[in-house]
Amino acid sequence: MMMPGRRIHVIDRRQMAYLEAMGIGVWQLRAGARITESAVPAASVVQGAAGLKLGPGSGGTLMVCADPADSATRLANDIVRALANVPVWAWPEAGANANAIGLPDAIEEHLFTTVAIFGDDLARQLFEDELPASLKAAKLILLPSMQEIQQQAEARRMLWDTFCRSGMVNTGFFRSEG
Repeated sequence: MMMPGRRIHVIDRRQMAYLEAMGIGVWQLRAGARITESAVPAASVVQGAAGLKLGPGSGGTLMVCADPADSATRLANDIVRALANVPVWAWPEAGANANAIGLPDAIEEHLFTTVAIFGDDLARQLFEDELPASLKAAKLILLPSMQEIQQQAEARRMLWDTFCRSGMVNTGFFRSEG
């Protein structure tokens, strides 16, 4: 029996896959519970950004660097070893490349839950204004540029601190017993 004024929202297959990828169980509304509209802000829209070329990887994390060579460096290998899962690397693809994909589409199609962007310049290239906290189902994280990380100890400390605070690394093995 349908109550007047009550809308039923059916979760489609893609939304269910997002929830499963994030380990979130689906709940059902109890009979007689009230549904209220919430004031959820609209998702941030990427304005005029170049498409991304996705490299290999299999995890729920997308690492966006400024140049394809950045993802093949020793630093990139060290970052991968520090993370809890193997990320997918990506970089801006100039021109009208058929293999390029927009960031929102990449998040949706590959079910990324975290997107890490290396450097302020790249973040400005992808987003017109300031970097939003999230886009679609993914949390967005700003990191120092790959060049800054390679050249500055402070940038490396900031990278590690950001990884730890965001939950991208498992720091449990550093606990002392006693």
